[in-house]
Amino acid sequence: MAFGVDLTSNGTGFIIATFLIGLLLGVVVKKVFKLALAIVALVIVLVVTGYVNLSLTQDRQQTIYRTFSSSLPTVLSKAEQVATLLPLTSVAFLAGIAIGLWKG
Repeated sequence: MAFGVDLTSNGTGFIIATFLIGLLLGVVVKKVFKLALAIVALVIVLVVTGYVNLSLTQDRQQTIYRTFSSSLPTVLSKAEQVATLLPLTSVAFLAGIAIGLWKG
């Protein structure tokens, strides 16, 4: 019990902690989305100007296939484990995510 707030039961501390987790997750998701959008825009500009060639040769196709076929199941299983830890049905969590995405 830190600072007199019990974070393990269904009290006020639990609701505050759930809200803060949602808020932080919302901010992180918004920042990641912005970064991904900037990277996609950069790649599009580089392709249009001719600095990058995105043609897929047989070697590139095999490399992409090997990379995704070996690492994707591991990444998905880790994502499922993390998703089971999040209180996805909590109103405080969903409010935190909404505020994090909106203001973050």
